[in-house]
Amino acid sequence: MTESMTDAEIYREVFDAIVEGRLPPGEKLGQDELGKVFGVSKTRIRPILHRLTEQKIVVIEPMRGAFVARPSEKDAREVNAARQIIEEGVVRAATRAAQPRHIKQLREIVAAEQAARDSRNAGQAHRLTGEFHCELARITGNDVVTDIVRELVSRDSLVVALYQRPGSGACSLHGHAHLIDRVAEGDENAAAQAMRDHLQDVMDTLDLGEKRGRSQSLSNAFAHLGRAG
Repeated sequence: MTESMTDAEIYREVFDAIVEGRLPPGEKLGQDELGKVFGVSKTRIRPILHRLTEQKIVVIEPMRGAFVARPSEKDAREVNAARQIIEEGVVRAATRAAQPRHIKQLREIVAAEQAARDSRNAGQAHRLTGEFHCELARITGNDVVTDIVRELVSRDSLVVALYQRPGSGACSLHGHAHLIDRVAEGDENAAAQAMRDHLQDVMDTLDLGEKRGRSQSLSNAFAHLGRAG
């Protein structure tokens, strides 16, 4: 039950709701309402929101409160470019370090994403898409790199939620499968090219016109917790 949730668990619930698109870009994150959802005081919610602002997926506006970040077209292009620069190096290092157990774990993530898409669970599929890239970073054994990739993936999740054309998500499955094959072969250059191609494909699925996320109540976003808002 939510009454026994730790601050870390509340943070993860809010983080996942943003990454999975249950809380769309621009959604207001009222401290009082979140407190009611999780059955805690707003004094416990405040530092959680500040932690999310440090990850650039929440913004706090003076006199208005906290909102899910709404990336601009410039943000979308710069985040994707940053991912291409950083994740090319990540996949090279992962290719050098990968063991059979790592390849198995990557394939399991892709299988779980496929299952989520087959069951029309777009939010879960979207979260697993990001988890694939974080797992590649973890293979490098470098915690700083993993943190950087996690932040970029989180920010990109908002871009995708706001701008991706409907029905475009399946491209990640093909891109990820191709990446795994190149990493498993130990071909560092081919893996780097596959990463560049994959992230460019993601960029090409975006329609960078003015968009507005579909709002919903915070209680609906966390309905799975079984608590009335």
